[in-house]
Amino acid sequence: MIPTMQRQGTFSLVSDFTPQGDQPRAITQLVFAGVTTEVCVNTTVREANDRGYDCLVLEDCCGSYYPEFHAMGLKMIKAQGGIFGWVGRSDAVIAALV
Repeated sequence: MIPTMQRQGTFSLVSDFTPQGDQPRAITQLVFAGVTTEVCVNTTVREANDRGYDCLVLEDCCGSYYPEFHAMGLKMIKAQGGIFGWVGRSDAVIAALV
């Protein structure tokens, strides 16, 4: 079973998702899809990155009202060699899981 979350604002991470204290973290990598790329997805990826998660955004599973905002949101995530995370496509992830 793949854990999923629904957003509760402009970001989706919740306090009970991140272990507290000395608890080990079983999940270290997160895959993102959603709308809007430049706001909700970007904010959540940045928050996850700040908490130490490796982040992958599926560009074909995100969207925006404006294509140029979508493109810029993805550029910000993968800037400087993946400062906040990496950008990929769902077909590559599906192929890796099958």
